[in-house]
Amino acid sequence: MNGGASGSAGREISVERQMLKRSLTLLPLFGIIFFTVCGGSFGIESLFSSSGAGLALILIALVPFIYSIPNILMVRELQSMMPVEGGYYHWTKQAFGPFTGFMTGWMNWVVSWVDVSIYPVLGATYIAFWIPALNSGTHGIPAWVLQWLIGAALIWIISFMQIRGVRLTALTSIWIGAVMFIPLIIMSVVGFVNWGVHGSAFHMSMLPQGTGITSAFSLGLYVVIWNFMGFELPTSAGDEIVRPKRTYPLAMVLVLIAAIATYAIPTVAALYGGAGENGKVLTWGITENTSGEGIGPVLKDAGMTDAQITENKIDPTSSNGWGFPEIARAVGEKTGSAGWGSFLGNFMTLAAVLSMIGLFIGNSVGGTRVPFALAEDGMMPKFLVKVNRKRGTPWIAIILCGIIFSVFSLNAFVFLVVMDVFLNMLALFIEFMALWKLRISRPEIPRKRIPGGYPVLFIVTLLPTLLIALAIYSQIRDSGLTALWYPIYFIIGGAVLYWPLKYFVKRRNNIPDIDPWVIGDDQPVLEPAPVKVP
Repeated sequence: MNGGASGSAGREISVERQMLKRSLTLLPLFGIIFFTVCGGSFGIESLFSSSGAGLALILIALVPFIYSIPNILMVRELQSMMPVEGGYYHWTKQAFGPFTGFMTGWMNWVVSWVDVSIYPVLGATYIAFWIPALNSGTHGIPAWVLQWLIGAALIWIISFMQIRGVRLTALTSIWIGAVMFIPLIIMSVVGFVNWGVHGSAFHMSMLPQGTGITSAFSLGLYVVIWNFMGFELPTSAGDEIVRPKRTYPLAMVLVLIAAIATYAIPTVAALYGGAGENGKVLTWGITENTSGEGIGPVLKDAGMTDAQITENKIDPTSSNGWGFPEIARAVGEKTGSAGWGSFLGNFMTLAAVLSMIGLFIGNSVGGTRVPFALAEDGMMPKFLVKVNRKRGTPWIAIILCGIIFSVFSLNAFVFLVVMDVFLNMLALFIEFMALWKLRISRPEIPRKRIPGGYPVLFIVTLLPTLLIALAIYSQIRDSGLTALWYPIYFIIGGAVLYWPLKYFVKRRNNIPDIDPWVIGDDQPVLEPAPVKVP
């Protein structure tokens, strides 16, 4: 391609990039990060039935200190150096070169496909509280088909909202969160009152019946990491954050505090307030082993008797166990009033659906910016840089991601979680290595350093690295390499895709590299170190 055409391509990308506006202040950014990392208590239920209530609470208490706080400190330092669109893509690219940067961006983009696709399906399972056919099927239509149709509808409604603007979307997540917290708070208060007034027959056990520590820990660790991961993902919207060096770290700290409280307080209140006793905790978040078989066999394998199934009013033919709507109903009924049970169950169902919408919003904001950042750097087709002139959003990237989300929402929950966590942990490990590399190779760049020097940096890196290695080892030991084949396929696919994109998009169009080094909120500062193209 000639130089004039090359200059034209670069100028076109620059024009599109300048349409992005810094509109995410602290409160909207808190909403985006909260619904990327946490999104409420919903999704944590299966931890208590699969790993045991005792181990579940231990993991909820420990993982934030071993995994989340080091993650936050790493993001704080790297984001203060390069608070630009693409975030972690540029961190790892500047540290290790364009191939590693592309692979980190690619893996986190795949994480967004997987992560976002889970939430519409979970939303459909919560709606089953109102429409039982979503759990049992109807008129010959299997339950999973009905759940997917509901999930796909949520995907496209929210994708349309995404196109209408990032600030509007972020503020919507704040309002969603405000409404969502109300029933969680009410249920927690009622649960603790039940415990104090009526007592509790629930007895905390460390592990489920017949489950070894390795298996319980393996699955539990994946679920908890999944519920605490993602602090770095919204950095991909760096050019849309107001004063990112100050706003982003503060938002992360507030989110971590909110996440720990959101997982711990309602679950303890529910366990001792009426939804844990008489084996009820065994129903939390379970699914049938085989389509059409129902959860009856799963409950019996866990040690629940036929009498307990009847007493707890559990439908053994249902494809799913209890989510927070059913848990809240049990807490309400413990008061002795069926009306309280119905009220809490219905209100919690609304909160659960709103949580899934919020989680979709939070994760899709970061996810749709990854292809945009890659495209503006010449590593994805140029049409993905297109920005809606009125709304300032990457509308083509959003539509593309909506299609991908719809396809991935067809897959089973456990498969999605394992793939999601594995890819995110691998990308996170690369980001920690980039932190070390840039400390050594670019010491002159202004940054908010992790305090304590290299000894603290070593500890901050070691703790999540050990947890990542332990989680991967436990998963392989428990399930073999089978569970990891899909993420490995996607890694190989990204590596293969890199080369034609480099030659046929970037080099043929002579698209220049984005300069990620900034000193203020949007001021270029230093010439970047030369990046070798492998």
